[in-house]
Amino acid sequence: MNRRPWKNRWLVVAGFLLSAIFLWLAFRRVSAQTLATAFSNIRPFYVLVCAGSLLAGVLLRALRWRVVSGQPPAQQREFARATNLGVLANLIFPARAGEFVRVMTLGRRLRVPLAMPVASASFDRLIDVIVLVASASVLYYILPVSEALGRLLQSLLAVGCVIAIALVLYARSAGVGAEFISRITVWLLRRWPLDPETFLSELRREFRRLVHGWLSVEVVLVAMLVLCADYGAVAALLRAFDLSLPLEAPLALWVFLAAGSALPSAPGYVGVYQVAAVWALSSYSVSAPVAVAVATVLQVATLAVALLMAGPSAFSIFKQTFSGRRMA
Repeated sequence: MNRRPWKNRWLVVAGFLLSAIFLWLAFRRVSAQTLATAFSNIRPFYVLVCAGSLLAGVLLRALRWRVVSGQPPAQQREFARATNLGVLANLIFPARAGEFVRVMTLGRRLRVPLAMPVASASFDRLIDVIVLVASASVLYYILPVSEALGRLLQSLLAVGCVIAIALVLYARSAGVGAEFISRITVWLLRRWPLDPETFLSELRREFRRLVHGWLSVEVVLVAMLVLCADYGAVAALLRAFDLSLPLEAPLALWVFLAAGSALPSAPGYVGVYQVAAVWALSSYSVSAPVAVAVATVLQVATLAVALLMAGPSAFSIFKQTFSGRRMA
């Protein structure tokens, strides 16, 4: 009897259950009337500005991924397509399926060994963690917001250190550490269409190549532009609800949203974003109904941008990607 489908179903169920819990936490103090009032005060122009910033953020993330991977500018279109499909998949499928989609899409479009997109995507995500920890540190040590942000910072710092150490150990083949990481990698990728031994050899070679030059000036610059785009999207969204908050407020909300997006919740981070917005904006005396409305509009705007960029090719690529995974 094949137990893997049951494991996948339990993962999906866990994601929906997690979102249900967060939705209850977010809506327990929100009535339909107060939520409708919050939506009625929205200003469409700033929502469009938010959508434009989200679009810029996706394109800049694709650029950062290409720079990290060391691929030529001629391949930028493929990185943009894979990145956007990853965003779209995270909004449609549970358990952060977008990470699988973007890696598989890039590997197939570039016709390269899967180790290249996996390794470069790992370092790309490490940059996200570094930026997130740095942003939380600025908020906590320079502009203290709340004790909750301090606890979040400690958790993010611990996760970032573990990820960084794991990548370096694996790249340098450091004895027991590398063996342990290899076993984890095989377990995580056990259903991918690849030979484990060949893949691990290629992956370690890619990590060794990337660890010496992934954090270049160009990467740092693009990472800062990504942060600016994200900040602009959140700031415009707050203005859409006529919220005049301090300059650090959009950054605080972004930190909570980014940290929450790491959870394997149901599609679109439903519930997770709502709770993150309530917690972050409560420090600025923003009511729970308005915070829930802010998070919901952000989810809708992100989905609209992803659908617009993906176009009609999204369905066929998703079908090819997941059919290939089932055949493996």
